[in-house]
Amino acid sequence: MLPSEANIPDRSQPIRIVKCRTPRAVDVFCDFVYKLRGSEPRWVPPLRRDQRTLLDRLKHPFHDHAQVEYFLAKRGERIVGRIAAIENFAHNEVHNERIGFFGFLEAEDDAEVFARLLAAAERWAKARGLTALRGPCSFSTNEECGALVGGFDIEPILMMGYHHRCYSANIEAAGYGKAEDLLCFWVDRYTDTERLMRMARSMRQRIERSGRTFTTRPLDKKNFEAEVQLVQKIYNAAWEKNWGFVPMTEKEIDFLAKELKPIATPELIRFALLDGEPVGLVLGLLNYNEVLKFMRGRLGPKEIAMMLLLKSRIRSARMMMLGVLPEYRRLGIDILLIEEFGYACEKLNIWGTDLSWILERNTAITKVIIACGGREWKRYRLYEKSLLG
Repeated sequence: MLPSEANIPDRSQPIRIVKCRTPRAVDVFCDFVYKLRGSEPRWVPPLRRDQRTLLDRLKHPFHDHAQVEYFLAKRGERIVGRIAAIENFAHNEVHNERIGFFGFLEAEDDAEVFARLLAAAERWAKARGLTALRGPCSFSTNEECGALVGGFDIEPILMMGYHHRCYSANIEAAGYGKAEDLLCFWVDRYTDTERLMRMARSMRQRIERSGRTFTTRPLDKKNFEAEVQLVQKIYNAAWEKNWGFVPMTEKEIDFLAKELKPIATPELIRFALLDGEPVGLVLGLLNYNEVLKFMRGRLGPKEIAMMLLLKSRIRSARMMMLGVLPEYRRLGIDILLIEEFGYACEKLNIWGTDLSWILERNTAITKVIIACGGREWKRYRLYEKSLLG
């Protein structure tokens, strides 16, 4: 069927790039994606309330250590795209770089619109003395990041994005090349776990022979604030050497914890204990995208009732974090945490788990995941372009 004349985009008018400096303009920036992609069958709308808070320079703690500019692309009065240009001071201090980021990039499938938006972010970054632009990161590797380049026929998992093939193609057409791929693995409930159990048994025996005791425990919601501090301590120590990693501030981890507390399932958040001391962490969440896809980004009384009704029907989960303190990594604790997480999923009647994301260069953990029955099922890409010359 040919599209009706009314649905054919009018590309005769020139593209204008405008900044979003007022709260009302930021609202328009936020709402654009829902209008652009609201009818797409595989896109899962994030909650508007959460997105608006994330973009608010006064409310979200990311803005305490960053400078952000929001841009809209317009043809006439019609909005055709958006982008955020970002200078993350914390990233540049940790990695001794002068790099900028772009995020929240959404646009009609029009190479010119993508090019103009990215060019606006590039000019902004160059004016600040930054030497390259990397993305998409909305806002950093601690939030949603990467352009989908593999797994287009699968709905996104919780807190991961979804894009058409044109998205990455238009970014590449604007002169961007691959910086790093982020891999997502799937472990099916019915995957043969004999090898995993054999490896875990061997690791437990090795620890016992050394005279030490290994146990795990779930998150204690009654002592939530103390547990959050422990998560922050392990997270920042276990991931500090990772490419692109930026430690989360106390404000950021508290903010994230408040967002996740209502949907946290203690059995899926487990601490690894060696002689009673925390040395590792696996943090998983039920895949609430199975519910959010019906809510259209809203969270009113009707949607809350729907969430409570459908929560018990969620059959997938996401393992968001798996980390062990550096001095204990040779003990196989990561394998033991994966095994314990699998037992928890079985008790909750979870049919499959997404493990994401993992840096492509992190071959040590990808080998462990594959050995435990995981298979790559989605891939995201961070792009980069030099601003020198």
